[in-house]
Amino acid sequence: MPILGSAGRAGSRSLQAVTIATVLALSACASQPPRAPAPTVQASAETDPVPGRGDAADDPAIWINADDPAESLIIGTDKKRGLNTYRLDGRLRQSLPVGRMNNVDLRDGLELAGRRVTIVAASDRDRNAIALFALSPDRPDLTDVADGLLATGLAEIYGLCMYADRTEGRFFVIVNDKDGRFQQHELLPSADGTRVGARIVREFRLASQPEGCVVDDELGWLYVGEEGYGFYRMAAAPDAATDLVVVDSVGKGSLVADVEGLAIYRASGGGGYLVVSSQGDDAYALYRRVPPNAYVGRFRISDGATVDGASETDGLEVTSIALPAPYAEGLLVVQDGDNTLPRAPQNFKLVPWSEVRRVLQLEP
Repeated sequence: MPILGSAGRAGSRSLQAVTIATVLALSACASQPPRAPAPTVQASAETDPVPGRGDAADDPAIWINADDPAESLIIGTDKKRGLNTYRLDGRLRQSLPVGRMNNVDLRDGLELAGRRVTIVAASDRDRNAIALFALSPDRPDLTDVADGLLATGLAEIYGLCMYADRTEGRFFVIVNDKDGRFQQHELLPSADGTRVGARIVREFRLASQPEGCVVDDELGWLYVGEEGYGFYRMAAAPDAATDLVVVDSVGKGSLVADVEGLAIYRASGGGGYLVVSSQGDDAYALYRRVPPNAYVGRFRISDGATVDGASETDGLEVTSIALPAPYAEGLLVVQDGDNTLPRAPQNFKLVPWSEVRRVLQLEP
């Protein structure tokens, strides 16, 4: 069950719910109930493989070029080497050998040196630090903007996600450690306004290894995954209590450990879906975006004529922004743990959201 930090205390109801869920999950790990076959979709494209072999590619982010959506980019981590950016057809655009970057996320609208830029944050496993980069439509190459080494003090930094409080104009990076600790850092421009620093504003922890997390900026929720047990919802605000509410746990038919990437498909009026990687059975589970996050369905990505399917997925990302065909309804990007057609190092698969909507019979 989660162990809460000094920033807040869980009420007995939420602690009891988490305790029960964890016990159920532990029992279920030994004997998973049978699941109905999941419908399948196919990827329309894939990125160039990462340079290193073995477990290298991990987590993607999607940058929308507001001036020209066709020039939008996929940013992917290579946890043996650095960060890569890819065009929407999957071709490598930029490769940054900046160290073992594990997870990546981004938010647009931060003011830096008198310009509005998109901030890209990554968890740096070489230095147990937060790496920060910036890009914009007129400068689409990732550029380091960290104000020195943004050390976290964590022993094994792992997962990462970002949160933008648009009302207050504040930006945050949330990181975790393999031992279960989480830190929420606020991003702060340097005195001259040209670089970005960070300070811890909240801490909490889970009982075992986490990684994936995602924040719903509009609705104010942070979702965190605990790989062996499931995932939880809590308030994202830095001054909020760290009460954790179980959304779903492994062993109930919708998730098979490890629980990995989490992403949000945002629709108008608070509508949309959570997408969660069920790594243990090469599937993806969907939940309603609005709490209590009702389970919707699950699917897999199968081999197509020219692009293989996806298996053992770590990180994923999704956008509802209209992009060039076939992504008019949005784009889902997932890491592929076993790239087989042809056999090559790991990469990322691109799936039209319209295919997910079709097989799960979602409302447009």
